[in-house]
Amino acid sequence: MQAPDIPCPACRAPLPADATALASMDSCPACRKPLEVIPFPALGRLPVGGPAPEAAVSPDDATCFFHASKKAVVPCDACGRFLCTLCDLHIHGVHLCPPCLEAGRQKRTVTALERSRTRWDLIASSLAVLCLICGVLSPVAALANVAITVATWRKPQSRVASSRTTMLVATAFSLLVAVGLAVVLWLEWNSDGTT
Repeated sequence: MQAPDIPCPACRAPLPADATALASMDSCPACRKPLEVIPFPALGRLPVGGPAPEAAVSPDDATCFFHASKKAVVPCDACGRFLCTLCDLHIHGVHLCPPCLEAGRQKRTVTALERSRTRWDLIASSLAVLCLICGVLSPVAALANVAITVATWRKPQSRVASSRTTMLVATAFSLLVAVGLAVVLWLEWNSDGTT
């Protein structure tokens, strides 16, 4: 495998493909402009493949469900089909066959394949701000915030923030605003009757 040509950012002349030669360069050989190159460590390294599947030799050998001539090494943890090293998809300690992995991706049961997650903590925070702004609607927003927090508590958290803490703070804040508004309205309603 040959590394792709890397052009100089100034003159677009090709730079050497060797990682050590790139790292030692301080200027472009063609245009002599100052240049600092920090090559990616895997530049020029050949990809490492998995083990090749063994051929089933004896009739007593368990064979792969998808490749009848290959020796099975592990069963699928979802459906139990025997898998060779080509078909074994090892994800976070679970061995899956390709159909089970695809089914898990579609049903969203294999969380390692998630491409996005709903930020329930941001929704709860937005509802807390809505409680503060809307006044009369704050009890409705506070109840919605509690419902979202309870319903999504066991769902996978965001990978970028401590979402459960944010949800708890936002829910507590929205409840505090709603209770405060209820107290103010109750006091005002009672003071109108006495005046």
